Amino acid sequence: MSFIISWIAYLFFSDKKRFHLYVFTVYIGIVLALITDLLMFVYPLWHYPGSKVEQFFIQLLNGFGLYFVVIYFFLQLLPKIQTILSVARYIFYWSIFAIILELFYLYIGFIEHGLWWNIMHSYIADWILLFLFYLHHRWASKYSIIK
Repeated sequence: MSFIISWIAYLFFSDKKRFHLYVFTVYIGIVLALITDLLMFVYPLWHYPGSKVEQFFIQLLNGFGLYFVVIYFFLQLLPKIQTILSVARYIFYWSIFAIILELFYLYIGFIEHGLWWNIMHSYIADWILLFLFYLHHRWASKYSIIK
């Protein structure tokens, strides 16, 4: 369901003319998400209920649905004037959105935390990832041959 909702949001609200500016960073995010989800089979900090096949497809659909769209919108909606304060505030808002989404998924049983992982670790990870996506996007935009 998240996959479908994500792509409907993308189709109606994304700035597709700027796809080339965001796609490189979005794909980096997808690769990171898929790698961490694969690592969760060995060291289960979180998991999705269901069989291994169901878990695989959930992770795949999350990677190419939810993560793609969320990272795309994160980059598309970056503040026009980027100061340390404006970017920190922007990342704060997006990390709150991510935590609310994760809390909802925890509540409905779509995802479960394991071992020592908890919501605070997710919040810190969200800050780190969003900041890395921001830095990567700035770096990629600076050296892109497509403007």
